[in-house]
Amino acid sequence: MSVVTSSLSKRQQIKLLSLFSHPRLHLLYKATVHSFTAAAFHSRCDQQGPTVIVAYNAAGFVFGAYTSKDYTQNGQAIMDKEAFLYSIPAEGDKPLRVAGISGQCAFMDGATGPNYGALVFLHDNKAEFQSNPGTSFNFQAAEMHGNDLKLTEFEVYRVEDLGDLLPKPWRNIQWTAERKQQLMKTIQSYKSEIKTVHQARVLLVGPVGAGKSSFFNSINSAFRGNMTCQAIAGTGDKSVTTQFRTYNIKAGKGGVPLPLILCDTMGLEEKADAGLDMEDLVSVYKGHVKDRYQFSPLQSSLGGRSWL
Repeated sequence: MSVVTSSLSKRQQIKLLSLFSHPRLHLLYKATVHSFTAAAFHSRCDQQGPTVIVAYNAAGFVFGAYTSKDYTQNGQAIMDKEAFLYSIPAEGDKPLRVAGISGQCAFMDGATGPNYGALVFLHDNKAEFQSNPGTSFNFQAAEMHGNDLKLTEFEVYRVEDLGDLLPKPWRNIQWTAERKQQLMKTIQSYKSEIKTVHQARVLLVGPVGAGKSSFFNSINSAFRGNMTCQAIAGTGDKSVTTQFRTYNIKAGKGGVPLPLILCDTMGLEEKADAGLDMEDLVSVYKGHVKDRYQFSPLQSSLGGRSWL
């Protein structure tokens, strides 16, 4: 099992989120992983509530459509006053946002790819789309997608509304030196309800570049009282961490180990032959993987690989 991650850059994600109130995006479908077909789209995106399409082309455009309605393949024209098309420019502050033409439907809810009239995605089950400005939505093709009708990627996200911001923080915390010492003492005095467990193990899991190793270095530095870089950290397309590592944390130089062990893992990646293997993760949960075990995406520990 491999993790599927967004192709949106941080900047593009911020621009896309600016089109909504206080949302969270949940990736449902990624065409380069699940295939550029209407069937693959519907199998993962039907009955998901509000969704936003994110299409990419070689001209560098990021564009798509939002609807507050479900996809159901009922063959009907769907009215949705909240629907809109958008395009995120390579430069500039605000994304282009195009509301629907009054009185016209937002999209046709059929068994084909998403059909918004002016934009028809996954046309003929291919990595391409049709552009028909003036049909339900009106825009300048060059401004929307640069007249490049081939798709390099196609994603669909469920838009989860987090609601309005609270008028005041749900809790008040003053981050003072005294507060820091209080939190550190709480961790140092932790005791498991199971008497035979003297140190709790916390497994750090996440995609490549999530900051797992950096998180450990930060915690370790806070308790040591100086900057440390015990865990190898960095940025790149592939995981910097290649071994399973268990790290004890000591309070001060030469201090007593905390009742807490942080366990670092290789990053998760989209491809099945890259990143942390899910079977290795199960082995870690069960306590079968030793410190400094060398991960190999091509073969899991459950498949008989020896521990290094």
